Amino acid sequence: MNSDNLPVSPAGSKVTAAGVKHVMLTYHYLDIGDIDGYASLTEQDVTLDHPGAPPRRGRDAVLSAHAARATLLRRHELDTVVADEGRVVVLGRVVGQAPGAARRAAPGVDFADVFTLSGQTLIRECRRYYYAPPPGGLPAHPEDPAAQ
Repeated sequence: MNSDNLPVSPAGSKVTAAGVKHVMLTYHYLDIGDIDGYASLTEQDVTLDHPGAPPRRGRDAVLSAHAARATLLRRHELDTVVADEGRVVVLGRVVGQAPGAARRAAPGVDFADVFTLSGQTLIRECRRYYYAPPPGGLPAHPEDPAAQ
């Protein structure tokens, strides 16, 4: 997780600020493989909904899903965090790191995670969206010389 100079929208309250800290810690714990640390930030009835996988409901199912994917060769690079009461959105990139490879050369995929928080600022739900170009590619922008 890279949170240096990360743009974060102003938190509306101390509860929101605490929720943002908890969300940021989830990435840290997942990146270092600390499933117990991750568990400490979730509600018992937490839901995890990632593309390509069935939704996981309940702490045990969510922790099993994360443990099955845990590897120290995968990490999250975070770009932006936007928060409001009870909800935190994180934009970033999941990168795979080959042993001995330069960090800047790691391939990855862009994501947006939408977290819903409980009143105790614990994770109640996480829904992930991945960037994928539309079938057939992106249409040319009207101001792009290639569009003419």
